[in-house]
Amino acid sequence: MTEKHFFNESEIPFLSKAEQYCAQSEQCRSSVMDKLTRWGASHELSERIINYLVKNDYINERRFCQIYSESKMNLQKWGRIKIAYQLRAKRIDKRLIDEALTNLDPNRYHEVLLQLARQKMSTIKDDNPFARRNKLMAFLASHGFESDEIIKAFDEIGDNE
Repeated sequence: MTEKHFFNESEIPFLSKAEQYCAQSEQCRSSVMDKLTRWGASHELSERIINYLVKNDYINERRFCQIYSESKMNLQKWGRIKIAYQLRAKRIDKRLIDEALTNLDPNRYHEVLLQLARQKMSTIKDDNPFARRNKLMAFLASHGFESDEIIKAFDEIGDNE
């Protein structure tokens, strides 16, 4: 495989920037490819750099998926549907996405959903219970939660919160 000494002097700055970029936070192949393109690296050089970064564990898409999924669930309050959509947009392999979503803590996932549902329910100013429920369901669906999970959450919090 490609070793660092196989890069010529004009390519080393691209490699160094890519190493720094990956060392700062977890990245996937497509993010690094996009950065290298913006920095002016050729496609061929970008491919060689990415292969080097993967070989040297700067890029690990399984690790990226797990961290991305957990942080989006916990910080952005996203559900599995939205997380999967965003990971597909980053051209991540479906098996890795499925694995990361399966590894999300189901109790924490439910907790996040309930917290978001309660928060939103307290802001819905509609006297019609049917309208309140529909607004809440639409809001939670827009955050990427599955309809069966939304219904469970609604049943748990009721219409009084």
